[in-house]
Amino acid sequence: MSEKKKSDFGIWVKSVNTKSGPQEVLSFSVNGVRYNAWKNNFKSSEKSPDYNAYVDNYVKPNTPTGNKPLADNTTFEKNSHKPSANDLPF
Repeated sequence: MSEKKKSDFGIWVKSVNTKSGPQEVLSFSVNGVRYNAWKNNFKSSEKSPDYNAYVDNYVKPNTPTGNKPLADNTTFEKNSHKPSANDLPF
């Protein structure tokens, strides 16, 4: 009776837009640590790796919700600036 071996981890392929155009990035985790592997575009010899893996420590920033101010001391009043005769039109 053959026993099916469970995979140790999986690898996902993502398409990422970069300055030099779209690139495929391999994304995986080992022991709870996330990694991204990027194609080595600066490969100098056969001994150089095809992909370089980096720890993925990106944390998605919190986005403001609703109409809350961005900071406690940031307030805006409607029509707070009254134009004067000395104001320039540009």
